Amino acid sequence: MMKLEEGQTFLSLYLDPGRVEYAAGSVREMASSELWQRETKRLGQVPTPPAVASLMARWVMSAKPEIVLDPASGLGNLLHACADIRDDVKMVAVERDEDTFQRAKHTAPHGTKLILADYLFAESGQFTGIIANPPYVKSQRLEYSDAEWRYFDERFGVPLDRLTNLYAIFLLKIWDDLAPGGRAAVLIPAEFMNANFGEEIKERLLTEMRPAGVIVFAPELNLFADALTTSSIIFLERGDTKNHPIKAIKASSLEAAVDFVGELLGEPVLASTRAIHDLRTFDPREKWLNALLENEPSKDVHHLTQKIGDYFQCRRGIATGANDFFCLSESLLHEHRLSREHIEPCVTKATDADGMVFTRHKLTQLANSDRRCYLLSPRANGAELDSYLRKGQELGIHERHLPSHRPIWYQPENRAVADVWVAVFSREKVKFILNTSGAKNLTCFHGLYARNGQTSLAPLVALFLNSSWGRVAFSQVNRFYGDGLNKLEPKDVEAMPCPKLPAQTMEQAMQLTARLIELESVPDDERRRIMNRMVAEILALPVINVAEPKQQVEAPAEPLPRPAKNLRRTAPRKRRAVQAQ
Repeated sequence: MMKLEEGQTFLSLYLDPGRVEYAAGSVREMASSELWQRETKRLGQVPTPPAVASLMARWVMSAKPEIVLDPASGLGNLLHACADIRDDVKMVAVERDEDTFQRAKHTAPHGTKLILADYLFAESGQFTGIIANPPYVKSQRLEYSDAEWRYFDERFGVPLDRLTNLYAIFLLKIWDDLAPGGRAAVLIPAEFMNANFGEEIKERLLTEMRPAGVIVFAPELNLFADALTTSSIIFLERGDTKNHPIKAIKASSLEAAVDFVGELLGEPVLASTRAIHDLRTFDPREKWLNALLENEPSKDVHHLTQKIGDYFQCRRGIATGANDFFCLSESLLHEHRLSREHIEPCVTKATDADGMVFTRHKLTQLANSDRRCYLLSPRANGAELDSYLRKGQELGIHERHLPSHRPIWYQPENRAVADVWVAVFSREKVKFILNTSGAKNLTCFHGLYARNGQTSLAPLVALFLNSSWGRVAFSQVNRFYGDGLNKLEPKDVEAMPCPKLPAQTMEQAMQLTARLIELESVPDDERRRIMNRMVAEILALPVINVAEPKQQVEAPAEPLPRPAKNLRRTAPRKRRAVQAQ
């Protein structure tokens, strides 16, 4: 199908009353109103910060377009940024939400042609300028039919994962509508760079779109205060880019992003120490975000030849569907006269477990402080249990989603006690906790379960994960969200690189566990130095010197005293130095 230029295929809508309007442009301030932000959050619409809108407009307007399209226009603040550069440019704004469409008549730039339509299913023609901040709507809320997904597959020539987020579909459509010689700037979450559904999108970026540049904003910059996601801007250009690099940077400030856009436009810039990656060297099956957010362009992990999943299975924690009912404290047990036959010990919040080893003593301390550290898991009947279950039914607990889908609504998921806990969310430091308490865990932690019953490896993997090499492994797989928040999925944990783990006897495992408990009282930096040298001795890895700002890996000058009897494995004396963090 041949596309008409500058949106001429929208002509079929022009005679439909109420679906095409012209903006009066009388109340620009409304575009950032708290009322609008609150009402449209459910639609995945988030206003673009003015500074970001300006740098996006700078790229788009450099193509000197006659008409600029915003395919998810909201109230029109992106188009205002374009009009600030050239006020005679014509504007077309597409919006599918009728209430937002009506508001935009007053807030979009004067004379903007407003079209009430679903951009993804509209024949919009081709534009030499497109600027967009597509809605952030996860696949679970899209409710597209199989026929609609097949339409997208055929339209874009790529088999889309059915978990693809709405913004990724917008990106494909925008590329489809970009005219030869045109430029587009698209602000989208960077999560697709690490997500499984993003493989098709990354493949298309490398083979067809070949953007001029990509900015990934540092998570701590947090452009959108209410959105826990890392933001990125894709700078597209329709032209002969086959032999051009696909430049990508991490921007720790808006100034760095502005400088990068100037560089893309061929403007002279001061020498910069920031790392510029060429995405042409990236594999679409790998997690791009981890490499882009590192301070160094690459990281040598060739020493880590195995995966955590080779030794451990990772499973998410127990989901109750109603923690206030299913999670109990000592006082609640007494209040409802429940016995030990009705409960199991369970850590219910990530803040309740700290250190490197969660022991029975720590569990007892939780119970004594009246924390909710018990999970309702009846193994015997009784009048007291029946009374408590009736209270749950009066509250409608049995009708909630998870309880109503269990064979017995009040029986929890069947989970064994995990050998190691891995915190799902983290900021500066991830919790990897050896579990010797006998307690289970809720979804605040993932659980590692030793394969083939090799539970003696649990202390060894806890040592590795809490060392500086564990940080290297984590940096290869974690998912970055806004405001410095990180997240791990079970498959991410299993994909973490690790060295070959030598077999351990139960005696060696007990000795190493005792040593980890001792190290909990040592200050952080000193503890990591000790663990790094233990890792070097036991696992034959180079030592990472935490005293150095870049954490340079170096071979130990001489063997260390063994932390415990029989824990040392013979390791080569000379090792090649690599860079790691």
